[in-house]
Order: sequence, then structure tokens, then C-alpha cells
Amino acid sequence: MNEAITPKRKKHFAGLMLNQIEELYDYEKLAINIILVSSGLFFIGIFLGELDFTNPLTDFIYEYYLDPIIGEESNDKSYNTINTITYAFILAMFVVALSALLRYLGIDSSDYAIIALFPYVLWAVFGEVVEDAKMFDTTLDAYFVSPGVHFQTAAWVIMAGFIAYILEKKSDNKEELELELESTSNILILIQLLIYGTSISNSSLVVNEDINLAPLVLIGMFAIFTPQLLRQSMSVFTPVQKVVYSVGIGGFLIFFGALSSLAIDLPSEDLVLWPLLIVIGLPSLLAYLMYKNGSEAAAELSSRGFVAGILPPSMTENEYLELNSPDKDFIEKLRRKAIGAYPVVFLAVSGQLLDGLATWIGIDPIFGFGYEEKHVLSAMIIDIFDTAAGFAVIKLGLGGLIWFFFTISNFEHRQQHLRLLIGLAMLVVGMAPGLRDVFRLSLGV
Repeated sequence: MNEAITPKRKKHFAGLMLNQIEELYDYEKLAINIILVSSGLFFIGIFLGELDFTNPLTDFIYEYYLDPIIGEESNDKSYNTINTITYAFILAMFVVALSALLRYLGIDSSDYAIIALFPYVLWAVFGEVVEDAKMFDTTLDAYFVSPGVHFQTAAWVIMAGFIAYILEKKSDNKEELELELESTSNILILIQLLIYGTSISNSSLVVNEDINLAPLVLIGMFAIFTPQLLRQSMSVFTPVQKVVYSVGIGGFLIFFGALSSLAIDLPSEDLVLWPLLIVIGLPSLLAYLMYKNGSEAAAELSSRGFVAGILPPSMTENEYLELNSPDKDFIEKLRRKAIGAYPVVFLAVSGQLLDGLATWIGIDPIFGFGYEEKHVLSAMIIDIFDTAAGFAVIKLGLGGLIWFFFTISNFEHRQQHLRLLIGLAMLVVGMAPGLRDVFRLSLGV
């Protein structure tokens, strides 16, 4: 019925026809048009501003989008109601449009893809924390303010994936391809080390405080060779996934090295590590329990070529709902339990809990960290409950809703990339801000 996550799936999508434009779903066409129109209006507004032509469009863009980002360094208030709604809406449109593009290119849509992309959550988080600590010089600091950091992250994913895609298409020798993939990864990681390492070494904080960057240099050099060190563990990945994963891990390690330099330079009493144990430990336990509870059921489904929530080729959801067959009975019997074992689900669910815990510990006066919530919707929820603990409960409930959504959803075979990207989006909007918050707490940033 479906072979999306079987271990021998490396070529399962090789024979699929690339979907032409006329085969797009109507909602995909709508999402693409919305993105094109929105982008056009944005750049027209910027262009008119560069010409010093006063107009409502340019004023609107600067007031609600650009000025808050530019001014975040001084007031940490980059979010307002208008840009929050816009970011959420455009993110949804990108999820839909990108799912169509990935399907067209024949990119693997299994849960291995979300594992390959997971390092970029850490990449963005640690990059933001480096910026929060003022460790970038003025040439780069603005690029690590949300949402700009996410576009930058996407640029590395696209660059790594595109190069690997081209190499795979033109190569006929498996061994030569593996060497080319590793060399490409080495070069892209080295470029990151040179770009970001140079900026960090020239920042006012590093220069004025005379911070020893030896940990950054050592970890950065180690990061360059992670493709070779991780060769065996990446054997289940496709060529594109290997390069994307390696470059993400390498970039994350570079930022980790920068923060290690800062942490070593701090007085021991300024390092607070207990929030890490709670904020990362409890969601990790939740993710493990979800996987453990559902792994046997997922394995049973996989043994017969099934994945819970993904329909066989050419079958619509209505056809599946009307179907009466032993296969359907077998799937329905196991899907509720199996769904939690898929990374696309347990990472998205645990990420919500992580964000809730980090916000609670950072804001609640009983913990004494003194942080404030800058996201509009989150601040509204905290005000309603009059405590950040209420926000943590809401986020746990949201995680339950995500689990329930995947439990009842039936994605058509051509919608597998949409399933993957929905889970990734839920993971990013939960886990990324939560991790950023807890590492800021620990470093006193």
C-alpha cells in the first residue's frame, strides 16, 4: 500500500512521474499565487522606498515588518499583531507550495526527511542565541533576527539539497558520488565557519571582553569532518538528505562552539544548567514514550507496506473512507497507537511541551529569571491565565491536538510531502523558540 519509510526505500520514488503544473491541487495553485503576489508587493514597497517615493505600501511594510526587526536589538519587540498573523499565514502558504515543489522534484517524503532537516532547528536556535549574546558583528547580526534567520536557514537547506540533487542526477558511480557528497558537505561547512567565525571574532563583545575563541576553532574544525564521521549513521539517507543533514550538523556545531567559548569565559555562578534538565529532559521523555508505545504497531504496519495516515497511490480519502477490506481493518486497528512512533509526530508534539516549559520557567516570578513574552498570542494567553504555567498547559494541549490531527488525517499518496512539512512547521514553531529561551536562561543572555 505504501513503502514510504521501509529501510529499502532508497529508490522507491525513482520511478514516479514528475507532476506537471496542471496536476497541482487547487489549494497548491492558490498558495503559490499568494506567495508570488505577496512577494511582489513586498519588493515593490522596498523599491519605492529606495526611490524615496512616499506611499502607503512602503510605510506599511516598514512600520509592521522591517522597523520591528531592525529595532529588536534595542527593545526585543519584533512581533506585533499584524506581522504575527502575516508570518503564520505565509508559513502555511510556504508549507503548501513547497510540498508541491518537493513532489515535482521527486524528493523523498519519508520520515527520514524530517530527521535530515532536524539539525536546522538547532542551527537557527543556536544562531539566534549567538545573536542574543551580541557575538556577531554588525554585518551579520540583523540576519539572525526572526524571521530573517529562518530564511537564512532555508537558504543553506536549498543550497545543500540542490547541489546534492545535481550530483546525484549526473553520477553513475556510487563510490564517486559518495566522495563528491562528502566533499561538498566539507566545503559548505568550511564556508560557514569562515563567514560566521569571522563575524564572531570581530564582534564588539569578543574584542572588548577578550573572549577566548579556542573552543569555536576546535569545534569548528571538528565540524568540517562530520560527514566522514557520520558516514555509517547516514547510510539510510538519500544523497540529498546526506548533504542537507551534514551541512546542518556542521553549522549547528559552529554556533555551539561560539557559545561554548562564551560559557567558558563566564563566571561559574552565572551559568544556570538546571533549566536544561527540565526543559529538554521532560519533552525528550515524552518523545521516547510516544515512540516506545507505538513502535511495535508501526513495525507491524510497515511489515505489510503500510504507513498510518498515508493512502495508497491513486486512492482518494473519500474512496478510503468508503472502503471495506481486511487491509483497512488492519490499518485502523493499529493507526492510533502507531502514529506516535513517527518522528514527524513525536517531535512536533514534544516540541510544544518544550516551548511551554521554557516559557514558564523564564517568565514565572518564582523562578527569578525575569523574562517577558514578546510574541503577541503567547502574551495574550499568559495574561488570560495570569500565570505562565497556564501557557505550558495550553502548549501541552496543543501537542495533544497535533497528535490527534495526525491520528485522524488521511494524506493521499501525492500529499506525503504536505504531511512531512506540516509536522516540520509544528516542530519549528514549538521547539525552536523553546530551545532558544532555555539556552538564553542558562547563559544569562
